[in-house]
Amino acid sequence: MRAWLLTGVLGLVVGSWVTTARAQDDLNVQSLMAIAKMSGACGILDSQLTFQQTTKLPGGDEFVVRFWRVEATRLGLAMQEYSDRCDQAIAAYDRLWKASEPILK
Repeated sequence: MRAWLLTGVLGLVVGSWVTTARAQDDLNVQSLMAIAKMSGACGILDSQLTFQQTTKLPGGDEFVVRFWRVEATRLGLAMQEYSDRCDQAIAAYDRLWKASEPILK
C-alpha cells in the first residue's frame, strides 16, 4: 500500500514538476528526488523492454506489456501517458545532470 501511494505521488510530482519548474524556474530537494526516482524506475522498465527484444523469451512480450499496464494503472494513467511521463522524467534528469557537471574538469 505504501509503495503504491509513493508511486502515485511520485508520478504526480514529476508530472506537475515539469509544468511548475517551467513556470516558476525553481526546484526543491523533493522535486529533485522525485525526478531521480521516476527516471530510475523508467530506466528499469526500459531495460525490461530491451531484454525482451534481445532474448525473445516465450511469454515475455505479454509479461512486459502487463507489467507496464499495471504500473500505469497504479498511477491512474493510460500506458501512453505513463510512457510520456517517463520521457519527461528522463529528460529532466538528463538536464539536471548536465547542469550539475563542473564547468572545468
